[in-house]
Amino acid sequence: MTKLNISNSNVSEMHNDSYNNALSGTDFYSGNLKQTDGATGSETTFLSDFNRWHGYYHDVPIFAAAIDIIAAWVIGEGFIPADEKNKKKTETITGFGKDDFDSIIENCIRVMLVGGDSMAEEIRDKARRLTNLKPLNPASINIIANDAGILSRYEQFIAVEKDGKTELQKVGEFDTKEIFHLCWNRLADEIHGKPYAERVEPIIVQIKQLTEDLGLRFHRIVKPLRLFESDTDDPAKIEEETEKLKTAYKNAEVVVIPKGTLEAKDGAAIPNAEDAIKFLNVLLREFVTAIGVPEVVMGWGEATSEATSKVVTLNFETKIKNIQKFVANQIKSQLGIEGKFEVAATLEPAMTQSGMQDKGIETPKVNSPSSDMAKRGKQITKK
Repeated sequence: MTKLNISNSNVSEMHNDSYNNALSGTDFYSGNLKQTDGATGSETTFLSDFNRWHGYYHDVPIFAAAIDIIAAWVIGEGFIPADEKNKKKTETITGFGKDDFDSIIENCIRVMLVGGDSMAEEIRDKARRLTNLKPLNPASINIIANDAGILSRYEQFIAVEKDGKTELQKVGEFDTKEIFHLCWNRLADEIHGKPYAERVEPIIVQIKQLTEDLGLRFHRIVKPLRLFESDTDDPAKIEEETEKLKTAYKNAEVVVIPKGTLEAKDGAAIPNAEDAIKFLNVLLREFVTAIGVPEVVMGWGEATSEATSKVVTLNFETKIKNIQKFVANQIKSQLGIEGKFEVAATLEPAMTQSGMQDKGIETPKVNSPSSDMAKRGKQITKK
């Protein structure tokens, strides 16, 4: 059995200085060859690295905000059942006891976007009617495909400590029809989805690192680094002086010491933060581009005109409709519930030529080859 990513199940270390430059000491970037996580001619197991991706969602507010915005736009005003029969199928679903169908699906969408895959257990009665849908942790579910790359089952496990080592202990097995699985952005023959967190990981690591560095830099303005030279080499006396200074510095108090005991020195100079802030803005622009949530949708973008903002938002709506269609199709095929999602507030009617002109917004002029040829034809006719 081939196992993919089985060992990648720990939350990543976010607060360290070990970020490695992707150029690896060379002057030019060189792309890496990457094999797909597809079937290898034998039974293949994939374990999501969801704990790692969830770590970014938990620690990086801008990433969490982008994911929540996409999920909120996708769910819109809620799932709209096709008819009364389909509506009744959703009314008994309460998740862990306090959910409803919309909150469960929104939860699944967020997990799908963060980690690429989301799973929920389908609980059915003896007549195979769906009675509940319970979200699961993707980091505890093995996705198993046969030698042809077709899903065969899911296995649930827990991590247990044994002889000082962490082992995975199987606690359950599910048929493919017992798990509601949203596999987002699947590529080629892979048996799993593609996490948004993985796509933007290098960017958000730099953003997190840079914002922490900037925070420390500005903190030094309020509490600058101070160096002192002592006239003694007695460790006990140096420790006593140090504790007095630390206490005074912390509480903004006055400390009186014998003349000549300590000599103050200038601390490390604080570099200009302007370049760092410019670089942060570059990273933020790269982030919103990579994750596909425009600045104006995120709630900022001061330099964007009204007309441009509407065009950008309309383009974002297209992406949202694509995700809505995907999720609605999966609900129908896996749960047997037919319905749809709609964007809660759309700019599409306002973006028609007549709608923009009514609002006094200049419509962009589009020159097509056919229109140019028509103009030339009229000119030739006149001659």
